[in-house]
Amino acid sequence: MTTTTKLLTGLLIGALLSTAALADNQIEVNVVNGKQQANFSLGDSKCVLVGDVVKCMPSLVASN
Repeated sequence: MTTTTKLLTGLLIGALLSTAALADNQIEVNVVNGKQQANFSLGDSKCVLVGDVVKCMPSLVASN
C-alpha cells in the first residue's frame, strides 16, 4: 500500500467516525512538518490523524 493510499484511507476512516459522532462536525487538514494532518472531534474528544494513526484526547471542561 502506498503512502498516499494509506493517508486517503486514514482520512476516510476519520471522516466516517467524525460524521457518525456529530453530523455538523468539520475536519481541518493541514501540512505539519511535511506531513498531512487531519484534526477533528469525535464526541467530546479532539482527534488528530497523521498517516494511518489516529490519536484522540478527551476535552477538558473547566468547572468552578
